[in-house]
Amino acid sequence: MVATRLCAAVTAPLPPPRSVLVLGGGIIARTCALRLQEQECAVTLVAEPDTAPPSWGNAGHIATEQLQVLARFATAPRVLSDHFPRGPVALDWGSAPTWLPWSFRFLRACLPGSVRRGDAALRGLMLNALPAWEKLTKTLDRPDLLDLRGVVKLWESADADQKATSALQADHGPATTTPMDAAQIAAFNQALATPVKAGVHFAGTAHITNPRDVLDTLLARFVSAGGTHLAARAVKISPEADTVRVNTTQGDLTADRVVVACGVRSGALLPDVAVPLVAERGYHVEWNHGGQWTLPNAVFEDRAVVVTRFGSRLRATSFVEFTRDASAPDPRKWERLEAHVRALGLPVASPFARWHGSRPTLPDYLPALGSFRHAPRIVAAYGHNHLGLTLGPVTADVLSAHILRGVPLPTAFSPDRFGLRSGFSN
Repeated sequence: MVATRLCAAVTAPLPPPRSVLVLGGGIIARTCALRLQEQECAVTLVAEPDTAPPSWGNAGHIATEQLQVLARFATAPRVLSDHFPRGPVALDWGSAPTWLPWSFRFLRACLPGSVRRGDAALRGLMLNALPAWEKLTKTLDRPDLLDLRGVVKLWESADADQKATSALQADHGPATTTPMDAAQIAAFNQALATPVKAGVHFAGTAHITNPRDVLDTLLARFVSAGGTHLAARAVKISPEADTVRVNTTQGDLTADRVVVACGVRSGALLPDVAVPLVAERGYHVEWNHGGQWTLPNAVFEDRAVVVTRFGSRLRATSFVEFTRDASAPDPRKWERLEAHVRALGLPVASPFARWHGSRPTLPDYLPALGSFRHAPRIVAAYGHNHLGLTLGPVTADVLSAHILRGVPLPTAFSPDRFGLRSGFSN
């Protein structure tokens, strides 16, 4: 049994690895693979082609202003107040056996001590998230992939001024806030069918200008740096005495370390470790704006809709749907997004393209990062929820330091924190 091997594993510090397998094809996996390859590891990235992973399909926002973990008692009532169709939160009742046990762990993570530890750990990553992105785009010789002009948040409701004031007074860490003036509000209202009443500009945030280009450029640079990309799916991980063996759909591989960055699939590769991931599904619609939209990227807060311009295209994203990755998407979510687009009067010069994707979310809304205590050759890099794109490069930085130099990570990120399924305690 793998669990027996886990408990029998040597817990002494391991020497720096010469070879690493990185499992996964999203932003976390690709940034980690490149960072390790740059530091003279022999890295193999194991990932089947995926033209639209969650890191491609989201709003492209580098959300440095989101410093607080979502697992807190103040958030929990939103499941009722913002439940679809009133708001963006949805429960897939056909997947209740998946998200119901997860929800009990979520409530436990809302206890004050857990929230304090989680906020402190997340803040530590967020303070370095944008600098890590800037460093990455320079490494890729593609500074054009990162737009540093920030984002605006807009309110339409009668209490818009009060909501904007609350946003201005909140702690946003490295992000800074400025109220939008009358001229800036008027610029939006000239372009919108439904007027907005107040807005706040968030500087110190950013967005990706082309998510597909980011992923493709990362992979190309990784391969040009000497890395190996195996178009395969990892099936099983087996710790051995001095290596780790990974069974894939293209044969078996061994290495000194393996980094598990498979998003919602990560738990299936760690069958004896508790990995309470839920698929937090998001939806988007995308279309050609016909050259008619030049305004800043915007969050329409009262609608929970983010509108991002990617060149000639506009994308509207929303929804937090708790489900299983394999469950069928709900067309009503796309219909609601398209209704928001029409109500706002956004320019539409093409049919809508529809997408859905599963963000990997753990109950405490923190990623699992670092080596397993009882299997130190296996390294976790999953559970980044809606912050995967934001935290991709900084995750690569802290994990490479952990793997190569033994730099410890906050215990709040420990992949062992949910225990072992087979009854062994931490």
